[in-house]
Amino acid sequence: MGYRYDDHDWALIGQLSRQWGLDLTAYKRTQIERRIATFLEREGFAGPAAFVQAVQQDPEIYRRFHSYLTIHVTEFFRDPEYWERFRQAVKSQGGEYWRIWSAGCSWGAEAVSVALLMEDLKLRYEILATDSDELVLEKARHGEFPAADVDKIPQPYRSYLEANGHHWAVRSSGSNAIRFVRHNLLTDPLPGEFDAILCRNLLIYFEREIRLQVLSRLAEALKNGGLLFLGATETFLEFADFGFQVVAPSLYQKVSASGRKSSRNS
Repeated sequence: MGYRYDDHDWALIGQLSRQWGLDLTAYKRTQIERRIATFLEREGFAGPAAFVQAVQQDPEIYRRFHSYLTIHVTEFFRDPEYWERFRQAVKSQGGEYWRIWSAGCSWGAEAVSVALLMEDLKLRYEILATDSDELVLEKARHGEFPAADVDKIPQPYRSYLEANGHHWAVRSSGSNAIRFVRHNLLTDPLPGEFDAILCRNLLIYFEREIRLQVLSRLAEALKNGGLLFLGATETFLEFADFGFQVVAPSLYQKVSASGRKSSRNS
């Protein structure tokens, strides 16, 4: 499949996407071009011009395009050893109540994973799970997962799930909650201040300048002493410039201006 569009085609699709709130220049062009080409071929469009014309007549086509273009590769407790280190960091900090942001949450596996972890630690929590794709958020809000996905959850955490036919859902526990909200990580205002932020396997798709802008925003949204949990393949060599110290691979803690660890507020 040829997927290298010329600058005119790239600008055409880019202009359309910006009208819908998605800036394609933030992403690595070669990766995005491949996904655009796959989508256009799958949907039967001869090229970018035909696609843009069709969207103007039927906006639902763009919703499908946006959903396909934004990456949704996720699973429960992806990279289990990293999750274990995150668990130990949360446990060592303690505190009775945690506000947590799962940024780029896709269909909810990451948000549910951290909810199960907090349930197991007997900690109260509120999780804000955000994504720019409304279609995938609709699936996340449904809150039921097939057994094939649940099989990836470590056994100790499965006791916090309840069966519903051939699907599973998180068992309700007091005031603890996961809220799924549409949010553009690049352009929308920060949704609050958090004790921990999970943004896993998303930054790798951004150009370096955009990646640093996102990391700066995540740092701003963290309380002093808060934890930032990234993906296993994501490097953050500039962590000190953003006020972080390394806790473990892919796990960072925001520190005070003096460089000393700050105690977290309950």
